[in-house]
Amino acid sequence: MNENDEVKLTINGNEQVLSWADLAEKLGYKELLTQVADSAEAINTSWLLFGTTLVFIMQAGFTMIEVGSVRIKNTKSILIKNLLDCCIGSVLFYFYGWAFAFGDGNSFIGFNGFAIKSGLNETEIEPTYYAAWTFQFTFCATASTIVSGAVAERTQLFAYLLYTFFLATIIYPPVAHWVWTEQGWASPFNPDPLFDIGVIDYAGVNAVHILGGTCALMGAFLVGPRQGRFDKSKPLAKQNAVFQCLGTLMLWFGWYGFNCGSTHRLGGAITKSAAKIGVATTISGAVSGSTTILLNFFLDRKFDPAIVCNGILAGLVSVSGGCAVILPYGAFIIGIVGAHVYYFGSKVLESLEIDDVVDASAVHLFSGIWGTIACAVFCDNASFSDAYGDAVKTENGAGLLYDGVKGGKILAAHLLFLLAVLSYTCLIVLPVFLVLKKLRLLRINNIEESKGQDKVMHGGVAYENQVAA
Repeated sequence: MNENDEVKLTINGNEQVLSWADLAEKLGYKELLTQVADSAEAINTSWLLFGTTLVFIMQAGFTMIEVGSVRIKNTKSILIKNLLDCCIGSVLFYFYGWAFAFGDGNSFIGFNGFAIKSGLNETEIEPTYYAAWTFQFTFCATASTIVSGAVAERTQLFAYLLYTFFLATIIYPPVAHWVWTEQGWASPFNPDPLFDIGVIDYAGVNAVHILGGTCALMGAFLVGPRQGRFDKSKPLAKQNAVFQCLGTLMLWFGWYGFNCGSTHRLGGAITKSAAKIGVATTISGAVSGSTTILLNFFLDRKFDPAIVCNGILAGLVSVSGGCAVILPYGAFIIGIVGAHVYYFGSKVLESLEIDDVVDASAVHLFSGIWGTIACAVFCDNASFSDAYGDAVKTENGAGLLYDGVKGGKILAAHLLFLLAVLSYTCLIVLPVFLVLKKLRLLRINNIEESKGQDKVMHGGVAYENQVAA
């Protein structure tokens, strides 16, 4: 309820239309209404900041997974890239990214809000405006850091930082604008939504995971495999399985902020949505991890913790887009299929000798594509109404499983948006990587790769008395 919302009253046969604020003032409750509004604002701001904290912890999770997956001689290289993702990414998002993503503009991009200037006086800016900026920065940082592990151990730092610049300014922000603003051409909040429904990407399966996974695949393919990566007689060692597992658990922990926090507020039906999102997130991640270990055992006769870690992440990615609009059984099925998509997608990349160190492409891109389709299949109308309410024009959000006609429109919108995200991301990032490769600025030389980036670029080895390669 907003204090400017109107209420109709009939007194002695006379109909009057008053705002809640005017009604409260006439009844002597003006101060109480103000206190309620202030409390709601405080709750929503706190909820966003809490979600921000959880999502930012994911940066530590990514760092631990990547450090655990590379050889010890490249530890500092991973650390510096993940630190700079946050530092440089936040500066760029401050100056440009926020404006392009969430500023007023056209259906493609925003035009105002540079350096977080909203056009209002400081006293007129609501706390949730600043909280939303902080929350969205963590999404941008997450999309950026997906690539770090994929191209680890052989990519020049300059090339990676240049990629970060493009992602934080002109890749992630427009895609976020398309799907999460009232003006965006694919947004369900648009007064004239795509195919009368728009794209349901509640927590960024397209805007974050598919976008980042596409960049990861392009980078891993163009930079080429590490020396000896596909020499089966001597597999490359990974540094630390403990780091990989702890990093995965930190990501799972942070994912609750990613998905549940995407409600942006609490109160009414949206509170139920936030709770249901937590259930869907848990089930999909857990089922996917469980399915992956079964695949690993029956097909490879192993119980590899690294495979389980990526299986969990694949389930979490798969459910992110539709987490608010599906029922628990839908999350269960999504997790099972997500595990298969990741597992066999990883095998395909390996057969093509594409060296993705942390399997970011299979986890984020392939599982993200499945998640985009799955949302259109399993979208439940009641859950859709709880999650979106009056903020959207569409009254029927039933997926393909429940309503063939309406679900078909959702699927069409999702496939079109998926194609747009893939095409736009490749259009920007592919020329960047190709030019860097042509100028020999993409990959380090063979001597540096053999010695390790820590010794060559980062002031020495990461650990005292380090002897392992």
